[in-house]
Amino acid sequence: MKTYPIAIELTVWFDLGLNQYEVTIDEASRISIKRTDDVLHTRDLTGPETQMLLDAIQTLKVPIAEDVATNSTKKASSSYELIIESAHFSLEFNWENLDVEASNTDAFDALTKLASLIQSLDLDH
Repeated sequence: MKTYPIAIELTVWFDLGLNQYEVTIDEASRISIKRTDDVLHTRDLTGPETQMLLDAIQTLKVPIAEDVATNSTKKASSSYELIIESAHFSLEFNWENLDVEASNTDAFDALTKLASLIQSLDLDH
């Protein structure tokens, strides 16, 4: 299947710092990971890894989150920014772990699965 190149950026903030993931899906797909320690790791993605990412992108929906009462004393332990761009689309999502925990629906499922998949590609971590 021929697709336009796709760029994915995922930034994860957590208690001890942040991780930044940059993925390029093209003829030669690659992932670059930069952690709080400023060490950059880059590697090529395999065909199956690239296909898993494409499949996960195709399942994304805009998360319409319900307004629920939250415990204002509880702080988020992690927050996420996910940007996906190609020739014909650009998507940006921002959420915190508290949004996912407070949701009574599966509004964030596809986003959290894609974020987890990207993080799992970090073989050095």
